[in-house]
Amino acid sequence: MFASLVLLALFFGSPSQESSIPLGQIVEKVTCAQDPAQSYALYLPRAYDKTRKWPVLYAFDPGARGRVPVERFKDAAEQFGWIVVGSNNSRNASIQSSLDSWNAMIRDTTDKFSIDDGRAYAAGFSGGARVALTFATQCKDCLAGVIAGGAGFPPGIEPAATMRFAIFAIAGLEDFNFPEIKELDDKLARVNIPHQIAIWEGRHEWPPSAVAAEAVAWMELTAMKSGRRERDARLIESLWAQQLKQAQQLEQAKRLFESYQAYLKLSSSFKGLHEVAEADDKLNALRASREVREAIRDEQQQIKKQNELEGQLIDLLAAADRAKLREEQPERNTAAVTDESADPDFRLKVLIGGLRRQSKAEEDSATRRVARRVLSGQYVGLSERASNALQTLKRYDDAIRLYTLATEIDPERPGAFYNLAWAYAAKGDKKKALKALQTAAEKGFKDHAAVSANSAFASLRSDPAYLQLIERMRTN
Repeated sequence: MFASLVLLALFFGSPSQESSIPLGQIVEKVTCAQDPAQSYALYLPRAYDKTRKWPVLYAFDPGARGRVPVERFKDAAEQFGWIVVGSNNSRNASIQSSLDSWNAMIRDTTDKFSIDDGRAYAAGFSGGARVALTFATQCKDCLAGVIAGGAGFPPGIEPAATMRFAIFAIAGLEDFNFPEIKELDDKLARVNIPHQIAIWEGRHEWPPSAVAAEAVAWMELTAMKSGRRERDARLIESLWAQQLKQAQQLEQAKRLFESYQAYLKLSSSFKGLHEVAEADDKLNALRASREVREAIRDEQQQIKKQNELEGQLIDLLAAADRAKLREEQPERNTAAVTDESADPDFRLKVLIGGLRRQSKAEEDSATRRVARRVLSGQYVGLSERASNALQTLKRYDDAIRLYTLATEIDPERPGAFYNLAWAYAAKGDKKKALKALQTAAEKGFKDHAAVSANSAFASLRSDPAYLQLIERMRTN
């Protein structure tokens, strides 16, 4: 599968076409000349010209939303002089579609733009991060670094000392993959891969522009250390002063754990480029403080608690699946009945209800963070299972049960209600399909084109309530 991928390093070279694409603005769709089915969103910095080589960032969103990462990275691209490319085709669940997108984007961009073949990078969020890390692992030195948001390496690939690309990994404080990113930090350190970890106050989503800029700045510093670009004393001093000021402000605000993390990043990022004694002194003092030691322990306890709760939910979901199977196939029942016969669905709802209450607390706390991480992770897991049941297996009752659980975990997300309506409609329950679709619209679902194009809703299209609902979606 990766045979063509390994050859991609050969594609980087001189541009054969002059681009007429506008500078300094996002272009949502650039069609690949050699594969018109493939396209990407693009940002070329205002200063771009073909007389010199430019670093490039290839970005992968799990839902093929190429514009989203380009929006997040465009300010950094403008500041540091990078080209940013976001695939409009690569998505979760299909490594082949991602590989096709990767090949098409590289061929097209290296034909059209002046790219520095030693400074190509990949970025991704969630499943897109796993895609980016997979390609970096397989393409044999064609990438200088990967910016991975909300996820690390895919199953079956572990960090190794033979990997020659730098990694900037990102997680939100309430991201359900927060433990994975923290574990990745240790794994990368053990095999001496240049890396940095950034934590921001968010959930499982693309990081904001400020964090994206931090990632690009770190890649610039790393490129200077490795010799991929010439040292720029002015840039080094500017970034040092900026990041030192941020660390000092956190310390002055008594946000000592965050200040400790800032000094830690400052020391590791600039070592070999700038004198770091000031950062190291602060780092050592903060590391010894009671507040920082307690914060480190608390973070570890959060991860432990999250793992425990996730294990409980997984066990209850499995018990609920087995109970459902016994209902459908009573001939498989045995005389020996275990504890799980005591309504696992009820126990599941009780646990979810408690977590939801904790997640709604007004003030930030370890308990709220853990509850939000667990619920968010289960919502995604249930949605993925339900999507498979609905669209692949055509097991509509299973899809209904799983999407219903997803709506109970997060009743404010419209997507699960839309898919629940789809499952009901596919089963032939028009009344419940319409009710779920109305709820989706009330929660903010506006994609009337998707509803109209979905053949599962064909039986509803003469219903006056359905027609009114579609009209409201159009109006809103």
